[in-house]
Amino acid sequence: MSFFYTCVIFILGLILLIKSSDLLVDSCVGLSFLLKLSPLFIGLILVAFGTSAPEAGVTITAVLTGEKSIALGNIIGSNIVNIGLVIGLCGLFFPTPIEKKILDREVPFLLFATLFFGFLGLDGELSRLDGIFMLFFFLIFIVLSLRSAKHNMAEPEIAMLPFFKKIKSGWVMTGFIFIFLAGIILGANLMVRSGIIIARLLGIKPWIIGITVFAIGTSLPEFAASLNASFKRVHALSIGNVIGSNIFNILFVLGLASFIKPIDIPDTIICFEFPVLLLFTIIFSVIMYTGRMITRLESGFLVFMYAVFMFFLFK
Repeated sequence: MSFFYTCVIFILGLILLIKSSDLLVDSCVGLSFLLKLSPLFIGLILVAFGTSAPEAGVTITAVLTGEKSIALGNIIGSNIVNIGLVIGLCGLFFPTPIEKKILDREVPFLLFATLFFGFLGLDGELSRLDGIFMLFFFLIFIVLSLRSAKHNMAEPEIAMLPFFKKIKSGWVMTGFIFIFLAGIILGANLMVRSGIIIARLLGIKPWIIGITVFAIGTSLPEFAASLNASFKRVHALSIGNVIGSNIFNILFVLGLASFIKPIDIPDTIICFEFPVLLLFTIIFSVIMYTGRMITRLESGFLVFMYAVFMFFLFK
């Protein structure tokens, strides 16, 4: 298979992944409207689930095909991208106020999930038992979010295809959700298989491909969803999407992937990439707690941090 043909397959897989994810977000938001759920719940759970679907598709596909380094790199890289680029770039366009509810529950849960991931990885492996623990805490997160979902039910003005607004049946909307999930799985499969070939042809470690190309590619839905929410001034959805996605990526995606097949964690990740992820998460949390506003200056700092991370990664 030629390099050009492989790149075309990779790009087609990425397009299918992102478009399916975009339609999945629309259908999830449409379903949430039918169920009369709050905007914060939409951002933290439904949109976060939809925008995290690419990471889930790539990670689980990579684990099943034996490319565990891509799986791990994709999740760590995506969470760093979500904070450094998604929040950073959105904040440069629109300074973002932070709701107190996010600071009281979701931010501490994000910190806990990140620290818990690091703790489980200290022995150099995410085992099936570790996966069960991660899925258990993810379930707790869902239950806590559901308990506060049935209030503040004003519909946020989210750009959504008129087709989905016309659907009044929850079952029909759920059917579309499964169709778009199938598209995500197919796109992820094309990306992983072609990405492995590209890495081999270029002599690059699959881990580097996972933490850069895959991470940025699969984070595009988060960026699109958060930027769109910022334009519409639905800041709870914009911030909630990123926090929810990062929690999903760690507890659900990595939890499910390691339950399917244990994932080895190299010492280099424990010594460099994970501390970077933890640093990004802590700084992001501190910024939200100080003044309850993400300013343009703070957003620029997050983007700068990501640039520094990329510099040291390739160096």
